[in-house]
Amino acid sequence: MRAATLRIVLALAAIDDMHLRSVDISYAFTNGDIDVEIYMKQPEGFVQFGKEYVCKLNKSLYGLKQSAWLWSEKLTKVLLEMGFKKTYSDASLFIFDPLL
Repeated sequence: MRAATLRIVLALAAIDDMHLRSVDISYAFTNGDIDVEIYMKQPEGFVQFGKEYVCKLNKSLYGLKQSAWLWSEKLTKVLLEMGFKKTYSDASLFIFDPLL
């Protein structure tokens, strides 16, 4: 979120005496759905039965370059399904108006 967006949201909430809520999602990056096949070698020291295996990832992991993008895509999809509207000025700002 851009700093200017945050300041505007806080100012509007203060002017209209609104209550704001913030959410922190634990393990957010591991909730992203992978849209391509990604394989990785097992971590060093994690050898079973004397063999090194290659793992196909079913979900995103911290450390993948595309983890943040995958999580953003999933969060955007869910928020839009819930009725939030995405703003054009800042891609990380969603607005919910129950009257619409």
